[in-house]
Amino acid sequence: MSKDVGKCVNYYAPMDVRIETMTEIPSISEGEVLVKIESCAICGTDIKSFRNGNPRIKPPQIMGHEFCGEIIGIGEGVTNYKTGQRVTMATTIGCGQCVYCNNGKTNLCRSAEAVGFHYPGAMAPYVVIPDKAVRQNHLVDVGDLDAIIASLSEPMSCAMNDISKVPDEELKSALVIGLGPLGMLHAVCLREKGVKNIVCVANPGKRYEMAKQLGFDNVYTPAEIDGKYLELTNGEGFDLVIITAPSNEAQGKAPMYARKGGYVSYFASLPVGDEILSVNSRIVHYNELILYGTSDSAVKHVQAAVDLLRKNPEGFRPLITHIMHFEDFHKAMEEIKVGNAVKIVLVP
Repeated sequence: MSKDVGKCVNYYAPMDVRIETMTEIPSISEGEVLVKIESCAICGTDIKSFRNGNPRIKPPQIMGHEFCGEIIGIGEGVTNYKTGQRVTMATTIGCGQCVYCNNGKTNLCRSAEAVGFHYPGAMAPYVVIPDKAVRQNHLVDVGDLDAIIASLSEPMSCAMNDISKVPDEELKSALVIGLGPLGMLHAVCLREKGVKNIVCVANPGKRYEMAKQLGFDNVYTPAEIDGKYLELTNGEGFDLVIITAPSNEAQGKAPMYARKGGYVSYFASLPVGDEILSVNSRIVHYNELILYGTSDSAVKHVQAAVDLLRKNPEGFRPLITHIMHFEDFHKAMEEIKVGNAVKIVLVP
């Protein structure tokens, strides 16, 4: 007789995500690890998948990859983890053999797969970690870190990957354009890393007000920042400009806000069909700017995120605006749709 071990969030098609019952604890094979889920945050990719679909997902598929949980099962041959260990995960899994994987850049692997897309995800009572992820040490120990806070590790690792491109000694000021969840995470990460001059750009509304509530005093609208950025940087421009907004106009203008020799991060991607920018190459050339992009993260970035979270977990808690149950997934989507949320964390 089947039993109810908990609810899971199962993707079938765009706008067809069903709350279903997991009827048994998953079994594990050689090299795999079984994790009992404590929390799983909703990612921007989850939102896009729900609304528009995602060609990487093989439906029906349990969603979710920003998780924290406890290892309760170890497959034969696994020696690098143990039961009782609390972990999060670098959820994009490289092949382990290509030039990118061999250089520690598994997020750039052309054959990369991910939990919640190619493998069942963590919006469920249990998740099985694939053997190749276990072999490559994709599970990262979180110790006694609060599960709700620990669920920020994976999205935060993307910000850590981004910020790591700039030498610490050169990073004294930063401009964050766009205050979605990853924009907010960037701003808080920069603050926790000791960056003193952090300026945020957002359209008027709830996110603008949330940034103020989080203690960021210098928040401006896109219309205001053009007349303020030099005043805010002693006439020089910012050491780092990060664009987390999928706006062609904002991304085209971004180099203007950087100091000479500064950095401009294209963190957000643009929609297909609107991805070509018009950039003033004279600014890039004469100011010797460094323009770069980052996508996703690798194990070392998750480890860096956990380390930063452990130093001051309460500094990140205000980013979590809602804690809900897996069966409340659709309610969470509504909160996100109307702009009430920064990060929503789901629990079993």
